[in-house]
Formats: sequence, structure tokens, C-alpha cells
Amino acid sequence: MVTPLGDKPPEILRRLQAGHSAAARPTNFDAAPFSCSVCAEVKDFRPQPYVSEAKMLRLMNRDAQLAVAAAHLALADADVKPGETYPPEEIALFGATGMAGLPLSDVIPLVEASTGPDGQIDPARFGQVGLRTVSPILSFKILSNMPLCFVSICENIQGANGVYTPWEGQGAQAVEAAIRVLESGEAQCALVGGCDVKTHELAFLNLEQQGLFDSWRQSHTGMIPGEGAIFLVLEIAAHAVARRARVYARASDFNLRTHRQGTNRTDTCTRLLKELKLSTETLDALVAADNGDATTGETERQALSALQITARTTIHPKKQAGDLFAAAAALQIGLGALLVERGVGRVLANSFGHGSELAAFMLEKP
Repeated sequence: MVTPLGDKPPEILRRLQAGHSAAARPTNFDAAPFSCSVCAEVKDFRPQPYVSEAKMLRLMNRDAQLAVAAAHLALADADVKPGETYPPEEIALFGATGMAGLPLSDVIPLVEASTGPDGQIDPARFGQVGLRTVSPILSFKILSNMPLCFVSICENIQGANGVYTPWEGQGAQAVEAAIRVLESGEAQCALVGGCDVKTHELAFLNLEQQGLFDSWRQSHTGMIPGEGAIFLVLEIAAHAVARRARVYARASDFNLRTHRQGTNRTDTCTRLLKELKLSTETLDALVAADNGDATTGETERQALSALQITARTTIHPKKQAGDLFAAAAALQIGLGALLVERGVGRVLANSFGHGSELAAFMLEKP
């Protein structure tokens, strides 16, 4: 995990349980034009220890740098060495990435060169003048598959793979895809997770346009844009036991549903959870989907109430560490697994928020 609350999972969990928050005013841009004035940044991050060749750093945006770091930490924690523990082609790689992954400074020259005298973007100027300002390196930083590409290169992972984008539910889809590949025997091990950076102007602009800052505008509180990357190592239980791996938890059940436009979102969420056959006797802890936005939080509360589901312990990583969007599902599942390892019991990780895809994962002892 590389998050605004740190990069050591036990410490991140401790800070969450202690009520710590990573929310603060941005350090690299002025948020005054936006409805939301805070974000959750990863402090003092250095990608150099995790990148196999220093020259690759010029090709990597911050999303990719965070992803490479988290992937390396996950493999090290699991003691998985591609080429030794498993053949590289037997390790799958699935992940979710965000959008608008560039700071404004990277695109200002293109915009200025493409703007006509009337202040509007001129397609002719864009083609004749604007494109000449663009470095070929920029393409490596804007393609959604590049963070996972760099993970593959740096860690020598050559198995089945896939990229999902851009919201929480797509991060859950990446986890589902990894599970299916393991179950089918197409891979023996899977590295799965996500990365996202929502701590710069273009990301804030996108969130404002998507309506994700409406709660801030209406009630001066809401979701906190964050940045980070989280990766998990998944294995079939027999493989993990055979190599005496440290096992945190077992994914005993999971469910994904697509919310259809025009239908009641709470109903969709309720059906999602109902199909997991939950009860108050079995739910020891909840890793909540609530991100501080009134809509998401209320949807989750109503769905749990409709099924009379309560949890003895609840943590809110998306409210305290910031909403990591494409990386949020991996964070929630990872924290849930850590709770299971510590003897909490059965843990539900709700992985949904903005976007049409909703997911929930049940974690319990191996």
C-alpha cells in the first residue's frame, strides 16, 4: 500500500482506527476555484527504489510511479519472486487506473498553442501548431494501461492481464478477473490492485464536472480526493499452503452488480448485499464504502438497514485516507484481510461509490 496515511498496512489500519485523517489543502495547486478545498496527498514519496531502470522515470506519470511501488511492496510482503516462486507467465496482472492523470502544467503549452484569438480552441491550430509542442513522452503518461505496463516490466510479470478504469467498481472488477483466472487454472498467482491520482487541477476539474463535489457545494462537506496505489497478491489456497506463505484471509464470497440508470441505487445496493446472505451474527467488521459524500453514505446505510445488517467494528478508509477511486477496492479488501488476520472474524468490504459498478467482498479466516 502507498497511501496518504502511509505505506505500511498495520500503521495505516492503526491510524484509521485512531480516527486520523489525511485531508489537507493541496500543496501543489490552488483549490480556490473548486467547491472542494482539500485533498489527501502521499507525502515524501520517492519512486527510485522501486523502478528497475532510472531512465523509465521520465516516461512515468505519478500514477505509474505509485503503482510500481505498491506492486513491489505487495510481492515482497507475499515473498513472491517472479521466475523463482512462480514462472513469470504463471503470474497474472490485473488492475484499475484512473483518468485525467496529468497535472495542468503538462498540457498548458498544448492549450496555449491551440487557442485562437477569440480564446477558443482552434482545431486547425491544434493540428498545425499545438501538436508540435507535445513531447512524445506525453503519450506514455496519458494511456490508461501504462501503469500496469510498468509494473509488468519492473517485476517481470508475463501472465494473463487486464486494465479497468476509472472508478471504485472497476477496481472490484479487476479483483474479480484475477479470481476467475486463478479458478480456471490460467495462472497460479495474481497481482491485482489499482492506482489513482486525484490531487491536481485536471482531476479536480473532472470531479467537479462529474458532480462529485455537489455535496461540498451544498453542505460544505463531502468526499476527499486522494492519491495512492494498492496491490494484493492472490493465490489458490493449496498453492499458498504448499509454499508456506503468510496468508491474511480467504475471499469466501463476493458479488458484483451493475446499477442501471433510472433505477433506485439503494435497491441495487440492497440486492448486491442480499445475495451474500449476510446476517448480524456473521458480520464482525465492515470496511465501509462511505466516502463522506451524503449520497454514497446514505445509500450504504439504507441498504444495510434494509437487511438488518450491523457490524461490531467499522472503519472508513475512503473518508480518512481520501477516496482513491480506482485503487479504493484494493485498499478496502486489503484492510479487511488485515482485520481477519488479527482475529476480527468475518469482514465485509463494500467496494462502490461513483459509477455504475457496485461490489462487495466477504473475507474470513483461511
